[in-house]
Amino acid sequence: MKVGILSDSHDNRGSAVDILSVFLREHVETVLHLGDVCSPLVLEPFRACGIPLLGVFGNNDVNRVGLKAVSGNRFHRGPYLCEIGGRKILMSHAFDELQGEIGDGGKFDLILFGHTHRPLTMRVGRALVINPGEACGFVSGRPTCAVIDLETVTARILDSAADDDKGEVQVPGAAGRR
Repeated sequence: MKVGILSDSHDNRGSAVDILSVFLREHVETVLHLGDVCSPLVLEPFRACGIPLLGVFGNNDVNRVGLKAVSGNRFHRGPYLCEIGGRKILMSHAFDELQGEIGDGGKFDLILFGHTHRPLTMRVGRALVINPGEACGFVSGRPTCAVIDLETVTARILDSAADDDKGEVQVPGAAGRR
């Protein structure tokens, strides 16, 4: 089972739609958003395509009622623990919110956060830690996301604006990548 991860959309619906296209091409079965959606309208295309969407609020998500409504009440305050495909996944917008949990990396298969706008993959204990970068592309000029294979617990950071079909972004120190 594949899961699509994005963060920091910051009202850029066009980039969010491009990332949704990546997720559809990659055949993801669930989408996780790590916050700073800003406007619930950004999530409408995800709801329309029928892929389950789950998320955590970011510091810029002031319309929490709207985000809950568009996601079917599946947006939560982080850190949020869920289980998908038999994998324990800890989600938060900011890494700071994970400080109490990160030291116990053995409890989780995946630890996900956003906020920094910089993609990252690394291991902490047995957990794969991922920041998908920024969906908006405002800071780096590159709208990025991640696709995780839950069977193998491997992740790829993808650039939705890349010209080729792969669009992989090389992340320094990227452990657990294919």
